[in-house]
Amino acid sequence: MNKPAAIIFIHDGPFYEMVAAFLAAIMGLGPVYEKENSLAPGPDTVAWYRGKVRPDLAVDLGQIHAVRLSGDLTADAVMKSLCCMLLNTAYSVAEPYNDQSPAFEVFRHVRNAASHGNNFFFKKDEPRLPAAWGAFEIDHNLKGRFNPLFGVECIGDTFSPADALALLQNIERRFPKMRQLARDR
Repeated sequence: MNKPAAIIFIHDGPFYEMVAAFLAAIMGLGPVYEKENSLAPGPDTVAWYRGKVRPDLAVDLGQIHAVRLSGDLTADAVMKSLCCMLLNTAYSVAEPYNDQSPAFEVFRHVRNAASHGNNFFFKKDEPRLPAAWGAFEIDHNLKGRFNPLFGVECIGDTFSPADALALLQNIERRFPKMRQLARDR
């Protein structure tokens, strides 16, 4: 098997902190889901969060462990959720730079799917513009429910987390003004 291409997000890029947080969370899946090296919090293990507006909160980590053991919370479901959160957050930064290019339209529709339960959703007049990135294309001639992607799972069936990261890198590299905005924060 060939070594996969490396993907690098630059430290002063607009998506860097989001992608780094996503990757850190993904790294944590191993200790939670690997049977040989499982992190098994006891019934008294809590994560403590300091409140600023509301009182402090203690979250029972044992409940997460129990849900994981039952199979109701799979590593795949966690990965998809984290990827959807990454796409939503990244799009909120990139949206002012939407040039309506085919690649940005893919980003817009993938982010929209991430916001609709990880399923593609098109209003009756959508997709309006050509949307294509790499080998992936959304037929903009078929609108709303008539589009073959309508209701189809985005992250998992259509896009992988690797595709999402590559798309973000592509968007980030295409918009120098967006990178400058990140530097000025």
